[in-house]
Amino acid sequence: MEEIYYLKQQEKQRTRELYENSFPEDSTEFVDYYYEWKIKENEILVMGDQKLQVMIHLNFYDLWINGHVRNVPYLVAVATDPGCRRQGKMGRVMKQALQDLSKKSVPFTFLLPADPAYYTGQGFVFFPQQGSENRRRETGQPLLKAAEAGPGIFEAEGTGDSLEWKQARPEEFGKMAEFANQLLGKRYQIFVKRDVYYYQRLLAETRAEHGNVLLLKSEENIQGILVYGTEEAEKKGEKPIAEIKELLLASEPELEQKKALCEIALPGCAISFGESQMMARITDLASFLPILKSSERHSLCVKVRDDLISSNCGCYRMEIGEEGGRIERISEERGDRCQELTIAELAELLLDDTTVFLNEWV
Repeated sequence: MEEIYYLKQQEKQRTRELYENSFPEDSTEFVDYYYEWKIKENEILVMGDQKLQVMIHLNFYDLWINGHVRNVPYLVAVATDPGCRRQGKMGRVMKQALQDLSKKSVPFTFLLPADPAYYTGQGFVFFPQQGSENRRRETGQPLLKAAEAGPGIFEAEGTGDSLEWKQARPEEFGKMAEFANQLLGKRYQIFVKRDVYYYQRLLAETRAEHGNVLLLKSEENIQGILVYGTEEAEKKGEKPIAEIKELLLASEPELEQKKALCEIALPGCAISFGESQMMARITDLASFLPILKSSERHSLCVKVRDDLISSNCGCYRMEIGEEGGRIERISEERGDRCQELTIAELAELLLDDTTVFLNEWV
């Protein structure tokens, strides 16, 4: 049986051939970025000796989760060599990755699925409430006027403040992180915590995708952050397409106003909004419950079945409220009347009212 192991730092470049063969849609510039920035800090679990057969990259991010900060992996570059597919090898490697995370008390992991049905079979579920378009617009906040007051300049509704899109500068990354963390912390329960390094890496990634990071500014105050990449037009004579990866605004205008603001920022481009629908997988139930919160108190008695992580199996009493979550393992005898759920069914139940903002950054 083939060995499953983590690559040492000096071995990680070996995965580039499998990456390029598996993801031909990624440009050389993007792959260069990835192998410059990401492999110096990630983990790569593989199967195969001279020729790599399977790989999973674990790219860790600091996630803000209801006031807690946890280092959680985003699973990317999940790939199998064509000659090794449909042999159960990826399933074995994924199982090993999930079990290793459980042993390290990592509460969960997440990914952007190419084939949701495949990951559903491994206990992954979609976050029920994720992305900006799944939130109701907050009232009482000024919306932004899309009408221009000058070249690239427009106004905040009801305030008269002049606003302008400007390219983000490295010396502003600290203020950008503060703006984003405060804004996201008010609107979402789970998001990637920003810092200076986050924006250094993000700027390099967007430039590899022929994009940039722009700031919406009123004098020296940040009112918004726009992250985008561009693609060539599909037909001759059409505008290039700007895919909006992220648009954070101090106010929350409707989609049409967001599009109008982006058209002012990127006048030569057709605007397309990308929305990443992530899936999550509980890896350590005992670490997962305490970081959850709910506006309403819930009490559960559950018998959990997890076909991949045996330590999650068993009977539990759980409580979740505004102050957080509590979990207690109980005996099988006391759990006779517990509701029986798979780990995926439990995840859907626990995450039902959890708001999430996670984008497609590798």
